[in-house]
Amino acid sequence: MDEPIKGAPLKDAPLMKASQLRRTYGGIDAVAGVDLIIRPRELLCVIGPNGAGKSTLVALLSGAIAPSSGALYFAGEPMAGRPLHQFCRRGVARKFQGTNTFLTMSVRDNLIVAGLGVATHRSSPMPDPEAVLDEIGLREQANEVAARLPHGQRQWLEIGMAMMCQPALLLLDEPAAGLSASDARRLVRLIHRLREDCAVLAIEHDLGFVRALECETWVMHRGQIVKRGTYDDIARDEEIRRIYLGRGADHASH
Repeated sequence: MDEPIKGAPLKDAPLMKASQLRRTYGGIDAVAGVDLIIRPRELLCVIGPNGAGKSTLVALLSGAIAPSSGALYFAGEPMAGRPLHQFCRRGVARKFQGTNTFLTMSVRDNLIVAGLGVATHRSSPMPDPEAVLDEIGLREQANEVAARLPHGQRQWLEIGMAMMCQPALLLLDEPAAGLSASDARRLVRLIHRLREDCAVLAIEHDLGFVRALECETWVMHRGQIVKRGTYDDIARDEEIRRIYLGRGADHASH
């Protein structure tokens, strides 16, 4: 049976590190030799045009797919090619681009099942699902079957399920999709609160949401990270505007 990592990485030590990470499909590099470091409690955003390799990168970092080549470490432990459940047990949680919940179960039971799946392999108890219900704003829907929730509320539920896993690294694939403007602002506040407990990396195409997060932003293009900096730095970069932002800093295709 897999053992969870003992202890947490030092504050400035890498939580996750990738070196020349590559994923090839039919001779085409979806991710083309990416180097990156994610530190504990760091908040990062990844943006880029459609086909840039963003979702493939998150799939590699979560263990959903194995790299074609390159190295990947989590808290100093080599992880490239390991099965998905080992990433989960070591503290990597992922919210998918589309919602991924147990549709025939209640909102509360979705949270409980998500927590049990990880707590079984850890010495610490799972978070209180009632507290998570309050944080994601679904207290009134706690007994509602997940299939009956509108898309935006299912987004919140999946984020809550990830929170129940007590991640050290939370990967969010388009977390603001389907959310109203007010809910997106609330999500920004929640993500900043989550940083107190874990690192967060978000893929997002809503650039207003990215700006509101006020965090380091990486731009992917043709499978590589071509720019890193603040949102304002990136928005002022003419080359980045040409390959990604198009008509202006508030318009982009995903």
